[in-house]
Amino acid sequence: MRLTVLARYFHTLRHRRPVQFYGRLWFRLYRPRPDSRPAPPPRSGAGPWISPPAGEPRLLGPATFRFLNQTHTLADPGDWNAPGTDQLWLYNLHYFDDLNAAGAADRRDWQRALIARWIAENPPGRGNGWEPYPLSLRIVNWIQWARAGNPLEPAWIHSLAIQVRYLAQGA
Repeated sequence: MRLTVLARYFHTLRHRRPVQFYGRLWFRLYRPRPDSRPAPPPRSGAGPWISPPAGEPRLLGPATFRFLNQTHTLADPGDWNAPGTDQLWLYNLHYFDDLNAAGAADRRDWQRALIARWIAENPPGRGNGWEPYPLSLRIVNWIQWARAGNPLEPAWIHSLAIQVRYLAQGA
């Protein structure tokens, strides 16, 4: 059986070019440092805002979420990266899709508290929320939410700038 595994690796890897090995190693070892410079001044939006189609609500309570037919509550800061929770569920948690879901205006206070909590409990560059995919979706969701008329606190704009720079560096 061990020979079969080695043969499979050989036949998979023999078609790779050296630059592909280097690239895999680079992305495994390289971790960009978060750039915490102040955010640039906000620009005014060009033209009227057209909201995207509203998705299904995912925020069931101030800190209770339902993704992938599983409901969990964020009880403490470590729950953002809980080791016993499915990785895909945690990714969904960091997306902040509920900001633009159906009936989001009814949950605005919960959402605002959740954004502030995310910033406080997820230091730059650490955890599931700073991986490229959840990071990119959260950036889009926060911007769409702001463009829909929800004002962002100065600390949130600063966090958003850090997130965008971190993603641009190759998070």
